[in-house]
Amino acid sequence: MSRITIHTDKAPQAIGTYSQAVNAHGTVYLSGQIALDPASMQMVQDSIES
Repeated sequence: MSRITIHTDKAPQAIGTYSQAVNAHGTVYLSGQIALDPASMQMVQDSIES
């Protein structure tokens, strides 16, 4: 079974010991994201309407 770990520096660094995403034999499994600013690692307080 082929497995590729997917990582981007444009998203916040993972807080836990998990990958941002994994492509396993053609299926992509994504981890959840919380509203962290990647530059400051602080929680974004704006609403989605902002």
